[in-house]
Amino acid sequence: MENAAVANVLRGEGYRYCHTNLAEAGIYYKYYQEGFHIVMAVDLSGGNRFSVQQYRSMEEHAMDLFYHPQGRLGDFPDGFPVYHVEMLTLLIGGDSEVERKLCAECRNVWVYQPQSGRLLIYENQPGDFFDLRRALEQGVGGGGTGETSWHGTGTGGAGETSWHGAGTGGRRQTPLHGAGAGGWGATPRQGTGAAYASAQNTAKNRLGILWKNIRAEYVTIALVVVNVITYLVLEWLGDTTNGFFMAEHGAMYPDFIRINHEWWRIITAGFLHFGAVHLVNNMVILYCMGSRLERVTGHLKYFLIYLVSLIGAGLLSYGMMLRTGDYAVSAGASGAIFGVIGGFLWIVILHRGRFEQITTRGIMMMIVLTIYYGFSSAGIDNWGHIGGLLAGFSATVILYHRNRQKY
Repeated sequence: MENAAVANVLRGEGYRYCHTNLAEAGIYYKYYQEGFHIVMAVDLSGGNRFSVQQYRSMEEHAMDLFYHPQGRLGDFPDGFPVYHVEMLTLLIGGDSEVERKLCAECRNVWVYQPQSGRLLIYENQPGDFFDLRRALEQGVGGGGTGETSWHGTGTGGAGETSWHGAGTGGRRQTPLHGAGAGGWGATPRQGTGAAYASAQNTAKNRLGILWKNIRAEYVTIALVVVNVITYLVLEWLGDTTNGFFMAEHGAMYPDFIRINHEWWRIITAGFLHFGAVHLVNNMVILYCMGSRLERVTGHLKYFLIYLVSLIGAGLLSYGMMLRTGDYAVSAGASGAIFGVIGGFLWIVILHRGRFEQITTRGIMMMIVLTIYYGFSSAGIDNWGHIGGLLAGFSATVILYHRNRQKY
């Protein structure tokens, strides 16, 4: 698919066209400073409708193609490194409902309306993409008004902002006066009322983005909150650095399981921590790695991976204590966190060694160094870490399957 006006602009900016097997999408690319800038033009004018999940699958395959172009991108020479890929999606015409949904839930998405020659950029989207906005305004604006509009959703407006429609279905539109084929124009100065309205809109936009991030990783956030609340309650009740106190309140100790059959300790131990430093270290890593894995696998699968990792860590730790006779009170989320890292290792492997700037080599180095540090230090449940790692990796292999669509 090639829209003539868009194609002319992109070729004029040095982009080349990449043929794909997707009838509704075309990809333009250029190699720049050991990486690619790519624009995926998606034609919605023919009534094409697809979900956010389908769009993300298209985006994933496009990113994978350009991170590993050797042998797949016909004119790309062997031996050239690719360290980064930056991508913009341009939705051309079509259903405004699809446009709004994609722009609300996805990143780096603009809209071009060929009938009016208008480029639409929603509030939560980047205002430019390597100076491409000006080229698109000047190049595709000749067929219509040549304006760029900022769109959002809300319930009312003020100052120079006008609302089309009513209630939450309305759209905000603020034209940039004088922009288009003729170039940039001056935006009128806003008075106090308009400036206040602008500040309100900015605050609403930031709250909206924050809420979208929370929705995208709410399982990870919930796990962190539960761990923190559990620590605060136990710290208020007693001393979380005391092994007897922790064992009394749910930590894992072999005899409690072997004699009393308190298997629930395998799970409860994963939410207890020996002191604030232990808690903070684990929660930082859990949020950083867990939020990424949750976005990739989805909420339910991520929770199952975490739970399987926690159980796997506890079981291997318990089994090795019975075998060696080296009993200790064990607690902490690190076994489950190692499972999250193991899950992300499988994601990176499945994406041919690179995913979201994380490489197989990088994550393997982190795993090896962390385990080495554990075995060379005292008071660390290394078998729990290994059990969680193996369980998380295995669970992700079973639960996460990447679509095998080819370009």
